[in-house]
Amino acid sequence: MCLKLTVRLAEADSGRTAEIAQAAGLLCAPKRWWSRFARTPSGTLNIPGPDGGCGCSFLGDSADWDAPTWDMIPDTLPRLVSTLQAIRQHTTAGFSFDVFWIGESPAEERHATFDELIHLVEQSSLGTKTRYLIDY
Repeated sequence: MCLKLTVRLAEADSGRTAEIAQAAGLLCAPKRWWSRFARTPSGTLNIPGPDGGCGCSFLGDSADWDAPTWDMIPDTLPRLVSTLQAIRQHTTAGFSFDVFWIGESPAEERHATFDELIHLVEQSSLGTKTRYLIDY
């Protein structure tokens, strides 16, 4: 299984997905002639793990998907905080953020301030089944 860290931009910012991804240091596939036919969710950013690819490399050895929160490797968290801060700096209308195994859905949605989200990340307290709705 693969872990996905996903940011869904508000509709007001979704047209600027590539610009926001670049500002946050996230890889964007180059535009190709056939890309206009590809179906990719507009306004969605995937944050790769420290080792690239999926987000599994954020997780500690004791991480358990049945636990209430993810056990994340402390040394990986500053990079995640920086990425989220860059996204915040380049958006105008909030976003959602979640950390799920591919194919999983949230069991709950929780409204939080951006500062609350950053605190949860820094404390390795992100919910395993929670989608965070960040409004500003």
